Amino acid sequence: MLTAADPSLAPALPPAPALAQALTQGLDRPLNALRATMEGLTQELARGGLGALRIDGVLREVERLGRNVSELVDFATPPVPRPLRCSLEEIERAARAQLAPEDRARVVLASGEYGDEIVVDGPLLSSCLRRLIENAFEAGAEHVLLVARREPGLASFSVIDDAASGLAPGWKPLPFQTTKPNHLGLGLALTQRDVALLDGRLEFLATPGGETCVRITIQDPEEESQ
Repeated sequence: MLTAADPSLAPALPPAPALAQALTQGLDRPLNALRATMEGLTQELARGGLGALRIDGVLREVERLGRNVSELVDFATPPVPRPLRCSLEEIERAARAQLAPEDRARVVLASGEYGDEIVVDGPLLSSCLRRLIENAFEAGAEHVLLVARREPGLASFSVIDDAASGLAPGWKPLPFQTTKPNHLGLGLALTQRDVALLDGRLEFLATPGGETCVRITIQDPEEESQ
């Protein structure tokens, strides 16, 4: 006889690729259509001078919902790293290019010697950096400094921000835990997972001046094999 505690009563979860496809078809595509409709309506109202600001607020919430769906898809389908030889500057610039246009000017890039390179999945690493920068802005930072350094056998990328209340040194992200309204609490957890897939290390530190510093350190597999 089956009981309520019998594990066979639990609903079967779909495999990760099927879950990602269901999320994309059931939520992401309708949201994209809704976003396009809202953008068109905003333009029409702006021309007529009617309620454009209110529609802009609705559009921002639609965009937030779309980002939440994208994070759920990313959470359900871990990427497979594809290492390439990339320059540190390319990785930094790609991270900044993924930001909203109004945020790009608030990010200052700094790196070591011109042409420094590392073998890594550059697009995946730049997405990790983009999440860290977005998290800093959501925490109240006015500006973010992204510093890339090349050392023997490794490269490090530090995201330093001037938010009044940042993450405590040694903090560990957990999925679905957040104090931010309308967020899923997946951004930093996804970053931690993806950095681990790159055989890297994610650290939450503080500068001598008290600013929040989140650092990603990546080993160079080519130098390790020599």
